[in-house]
Amino acid sequence: MSTSSSTPQQDLALSEINLADLVDTLLQHIWFIVGTVLVVLAAGVTYATFSTPIYKADALIQIEGERISPLAGTELSEALGGGGTPVSGEIEILRSREVLMSAIDATQADISITVANRFPLIGEWIARRRQNQGLTGNWMGLSRFAWGGEELKLAEFIVPPSAYGREFIVMKADEGFRLLDDNGIELVRGPLNEAVSFKAGNGTGRIAVEQIIGNDNTQFLVSRASPINAYRRVSANLEVAEAGKASNILRLSYESSSMLFATELVNAIARAYLRQNVERRSAEADQSLQFLEEQLPLIKENVTRAEEELNRFKTRTKTYSVDSTARILLDQSTTIEQKRQELLLQREALSQRYKPNHPTIRAIDEQLAATAHELEALNQQINTLPSAQRDLLRLQRDADVSTQLYINLLNNAQQLRVAKAGTVGNVRIIDYAIPDNIPVAPKKTLIIAISAVVGLILGVLGAFVLRMLRPTLRDAEEVEKATGLAVYASIPESAAQQKLDSHNRGSRGEHYVPSGKSQLLALAAPEDSAIESLRSLRTGLAFALMGAHNKNIVITGPTAALGKSFVAANLSTLLAITEKRVLLVETDLRRPQLGRYFGYHRVPGLSNVLAGTARLEDVIIHQPEPGLTLDVLPSGQIPPNPGELLLSPAFGELLERLQPYYDHIILDSAPVLPVADTLAVAQHASTVFMVARAEQSTARELRDAVQRLSGIGVEVKGMIFNAVKQRRVGYGYAYRYYYSYGKE
Repeated sequence: MSTSSSTPQQDLALSEINLADLVDTLLQHIWFIVGTVLVVLAAGVTYATFSTPIYKADALIQIEGERISPLAGTELSEALGGGGTPVSGEIEILRSREVLMSAIDATQADISITVANRFPLIGEWIARRRQNQGLTGNWMGLSRFAWGGEELKLAEFIVPPSAYGREFIVMKADEGFRLLDDNGIELVRGPLNEAVSFKAGNGTGRIAVEQIIGNDNTQFLVSRASPINAYRRVSANLEVAEAGKASNILRLSYESSSMLFATELVNAIARAYLRQNVERRSAEADQSLQFLEEQLPLIKENVTRAEEELNRFKTRTKTYSVDSTARILLDQSTTIEQKRQELLLQREALSQRYKPNHPTIRAIDEQLAATAHELEALNQQINTLPSAQRDLLRLQRDADVSTQLYINLLNNAQQLRVAKAGTVGNVRIIDYAIPDNIPVAPKKTLIIAISAVVGLILGVLGAFVLRMLRPTLRDAEEVEKATGLAVYASIPESAAQQKLDSHNRGSRGEHYVPSGKSQLLALAAPEDSAIESLRSLRTGLAFALMGAHNKNIVITGPTAALGKSFVAANLSTLLAITEKRVLLVETDLRRPQLGRYFGYHRVPGLSNVLAGTARLEDVIIHQPEPGLTLDVLPSGQIPPNPGELLLSPAFGELLERLQPYYDHIILDSAPVLPVADTLAVAQHASTVFMVARAEQSTARELRDAVQRLSGIGVEVKGMIFNAVKQRRVGYGYAYRYYYSYGKE
């Protein structure tokens, strides 16, 4: 068994490599990331600009202890109930249907009014910007749209339940309005400030328009939600919370696109809550008062009947008073009976709120039983008295008890009336809502910041996804691993060549060829780092050409736009500078590119010679630079059958004919994978170099191209890695020497 371990230095190097790969991936797709950020940022700015602003209105409500009028006493406190209400319970009351439905009715929050014929997408935004400028008429010649300043106020809008949620159209008419259904069929016309009826669903509705401001073609969409849907909609946007911990102060807030509506609704909810609080606080006193007012006539009737019976007994028996013994028994009997009557009244009042097995009622029943036992024992003593004294005592007791009970009930009723009139709620509105013209949403700065961050994240993720979908090669080591071939030169990206290319572009960005003017980087910037890399390739050619049976060198690539023509043109120039006789043949007959570097455009060349329409001596271009022994054979006119021309015996014979006159014949060939032209050209060459471009070529493309050439018996000598990014992590340091070359 074998084990492997890594040193800390190796782990550190591996982490640095991985970090460098990540940074290189981001730099490789930097423009994709920038584009993604700009697109998402533009979307965020658009949303922040055109989205409907949301306004917030809030009010403060204080929950206090029990407050009643100073005119009331202890009995009033008992009648009204005591103790404070928990804040959590008050929050639920504030959100209850009773409170919210009252506020909805007061503010017409169940009625929705919108303008239907706004300009698409940006119509609402334009209307908001012009809302304080009065009614806008025909703007930009688009008279069928509403551009701002429109307003509709309804004094009344009632629809049957079957028409809840259904949209109706209100339009301006002569000195009034007209109402249409959602199909555009007119239902009714009417003047302002006058209610008119109309057919709606399975019933009849009624509408009264207080004010309508708009053009003749302005369409107002009007609908009324069902009570429960209106409650849900208001409750969803309503927020009730305690302003501070244990502060007993509630903050009531509501968000809406209408600043005035939010203010009115919050104040209406606060008033409805205050009103129900007062009503709730006086409900018990009102209930007790109602019970007493029902009992007073009965008690008064009992008083009258008891007094009449007492007077008749005195008149008949001539007995007008009781003796001292009977007087003591009378007082005791009166007290016990009065207590029993009061307990009966209390039990009857409580039975309206509680069940018979409630502890309070059961306690009263026990007291009634004890009172009855006392009264029975007292009656046994009364029965020992003479009959006249006994009957007088009982009648006198009934009259005294009824009278005293009636007087007590009258006093209690009066006290309850005072208590009811003096009752106030235990809540107080500290701050009413006022209009606030600063919207709480959308938060434009936050949205733009989030958009930038989201764009950056999406851009970075997209860069890694692109990297995984197309893993392009970024350094020479990857090229050698992918192909198993040696890299003869790593050519860094040249800013000087990019500058030459930018100078040779038309107004639409297309390349144009300056006639007769050379654009070779080897001549324009011989100290450039890319040219220095090509010089190393020139040196390596001596070893690559050892054993070659001819002087033909093919420069090709797996796909187009890899820079093979750049390599072929500048390598030929560098070879010619060393007094080598060099012929550069443009064998890419489909998309020739060498004319950009040597200053020619659509001149006769190879295709004409192979077709027999021109002589070789007439089409070869001799370079005018002194000491430059370089000739160029252009591709010529683009033929309809380039593959057949290159496969013809004439092409091979032409190359054989040129061998004695040149030291090197460099063939700039077409890409291998798209077309088969290079397969025909490579058969006549002893040396083939394949160009790969950094961050564009993939390992699979290189392997497929090498395999395709190997299939016809052509061996690729080596690789040329072009356009290595100088600003990538780990790549630029190798070329610092070239940056300073010749500048000291």
